[in-house]
Amino acid sequence: MEITPKEAQELLRETDSVVKDMRAKLAYGVVGPILIAWGAVWIVCFAITHYLPTISGTAWLVGDAFGIAASIYLGRRIGRSSAVRSEASKQLGWRVFWFWLALFLYGDIWLAVLRPSRWEDIGLFIVTLVMFAYVVMGLWLGMRFLLWLGLLGTLLAVGGYVFSMAVPGYLNLWLGLTCGTVLFGSGLYLTLRWR
Repeated sequence: MEITPKEAQELLRETDSVVKDMRAKLAYGVVGPILIAWGAVWIVCFAITHYLPTISGTAWLVGDAFGIAASIYLGRRIGRSSAVRSEASKQLGWRVFWFWLALFLYGDIWLAVLRPSRWEDIGLFIVTLVMFAYVVMGLWLGMRFLLWLGLLGTLLAVGGYVFSMAVPGYLNLWLGLTCGTVLFGSGLYLTLRWR
């Protein structure tokens, strides 16, 4: 059986489409549950910061520890259960890990140098730092969903900050309800869509 050049091109296009769908399923299948975990952390911890500021430091230590542990566990579990494991995907996973680690190390340096005096300023810094990371990852990995997630989260955070200048005292609650819900809802959408 002989294949014409046109049929060969069509088969290659179909193969490329399947490969792209598989990559998206793997990538978003890992990202979705992690976004759910961090969205829950942000909703709870920002609410605690608003309502119980005296224990907010402890709440964030516990929340961040949970989020980091959940991210590592979910990333490894989903990566292992994946039908397709390649050396390239492992290397990409490590590059993403090192990117997030470097981002937070630099974020800690910037916080130490800038020394924001209000919890609201620290909260806004952290939210926009994370949203910046999603924008960069969206551009770097060609995942438009992450790009738009980062831009939306940044818009909500900065909008809340501007609003808090007129009505002070609610920025932490705003960040938790909007940005935390955006992370949680996006993760839920990805998890259900890319099963």
